[in-house]
Amino acid sequence: MLGIIIISIGSLLAEISSSIGKIEVQNKKETIYSMAFLSIFWSTLWFLAIIILKNKFLFSFASLPTLIIRTIAEIILLRITMIAIVKSDRSTFGFVRTGTLPLLLAVDLFLGYALTIKQIIGIAIIVIVLLFSFINHGLKKNGLKFVAFSAILPVITLSLYKYDITHFNSVEVEQFIPQVILLIYTFIAAVKISRENPLTMITKRVFFAQSFVAGIGVVFASFAYLFASASVITAAKRAISVFWAIISGNLYFQEKQIIFKIIMFALITLGIIFLI
Repeated sequence: MLGIIIISIGSLLAEISSSIGKIEVQNKKETIYSMAFLSIFWSTLWFLAIIILKNKFLFSFASLPTLIIRTIAEIILLRITMIAIVKSDRSTFGFVRTGTLPLLLAVDLFLGYALTIKQIIGIAIIVIVLLFSFINHGLKKNGLKFVAFSAILPVITLSLYKYDITHFNSVEVEQFIPQVILLIYTFIAAVKISRENPLTMITKRVFFAQSFVAGIGVVFASFAYLFASASVITAAKRAISVFWAIISGNLYFQEKQIIFKIIMFALITLGIIFLI
């Protein structure tokens, strides 16, 4: 239950930050590279602070193969996710990313874990709801391919993350190392490609809020995985994210068919309950 509460808070904060970023990019106040940098700036500092306060750097060299693969996947995922946030409707982004859950279970099946009848029903409900939503135009297809990729890649990153914090590294170290690399990558991209300096941008109120809220959200989400399995936490995260995405899409981006989307959200939630 504690893990669900923590991921709920993290999901709300992530939605607030993503909505601010989407608005600022659409208004040409920032680019996706600065948006990506700002989204992980504070969380990287939080993880460093935790390491310093604990006075312990719990890292195993045995984790290097999985950590390297995960870091490469995280770089790709971060760029694709930023594009998906900007190009897609918030509700489309939230709904489609629930597709991560059946894929995670498919990985479990591939690794030899048996799926229960209840889980198969849950997968079927999610897939049918998503197909029905698109066929009936309840969800717009803008940026769909980027949203789809942002739903697929977490199957790799989440599986490797859960494996590493279970067998090798502490949460803060497992997150700090890739995020430092991501910070360097996004900073160089922002400066060289977009001609922006995200470090000066962060001194402005709106970008500070966007970055600060995102940082707290990442920390909350990261530690939630200590209290339950990756599939359960991800299921809760995706369900709650759909809800917040529907709300922000209606309030700030004038997205339509909110009643239809709430019904679809209820059905998606039912499917997720079957999965866990």
